[in-house]
Amino acid sequence: MDLLFKREQTPGKLGRVSFKLWGKIELNEDEQAIVKRYRFDDAVLIEAIQPTLIRNTLLVALAAGGVGYWYFNEKRETIFVKDLLHGRHFTCPSVIELARKEAWLSHVVAFLRQVMESAKHWDGTQRHEVEPLPKDEARQVIIRGL
Repeated sequence: MDLLFKREQTPGKLGRVSFKLWGKIELNEDEQAIVKRYRFDDAVLIEAIQPTLIRNTLLVALAAGGVGYWYFNEKRETIFVKDLLHGRHFTCPSVIELARKEAWLSHVVAFLRQVMESAKHWDGTQRHEVEPLPKDEARQVIIRGL
């Protein structure tokens, strides 16, 4: 699996610079087969709650029709695996935000890679022996909920 990035900067509103990041993952044939078998392309890599996005999208759709779909897709922060399989652009207000987005994407794609590797061995049964913890450690686990 390869993760590709392309960075751009363009003139933004009111003379400010706008930064854009394009990200895409490329898979070999074995990885493509795993994605297809387990439908990883529909999996959410990063989930973001954006309560005003739907309302703003509806306002844009009412004002400009079909532009609402484009607006929603452009502004959503939730990232699906299929977004990166096809390549996706991200607009960042600063170069620091661009670096954060790039690091964030690198991290979740590394996680996805390990999940895909694990998926190769999902058939069959695995035994996990769970040992009891000492009293104080057990209490801390219960309190933390972990």
